[in-house]
Amino acid sequence: MAAVGDTISVRSALKADLEEEARLSNQSTTQVAEAAIAGYLAGRKRKREAVRQALEEARRGVFVSETEVFRWVESWGTADELPTPEPDVFTRR
Repeated sequence: MAAVGDTISVRSALKADLEEEARLSNQSTTQVAEAAIAGYLAGRKRKREAVRQALEEARRGVFVSETEVFRWVESWGTADELPTPEPDVFTRR
């Protein structure tokens, strides 16, 4: 992969954190910054896709009921944590 030069400005505290992480992980600041940026962008892409899918389901009238969402959230951190609920409300549009 060809490297493309670029310069960004960051707050001094962030630069210090970047340099510390590079030192601790035995990597260059460029490697750490690239990994951080790649992770951030991948997360944004996943979020956009999840929103796109949710909007498509809403257009089709497919929803998860409030009851199932609350039941799921209340199970977080327990020994019996529930999986993400499946749609249980279907309306025609």
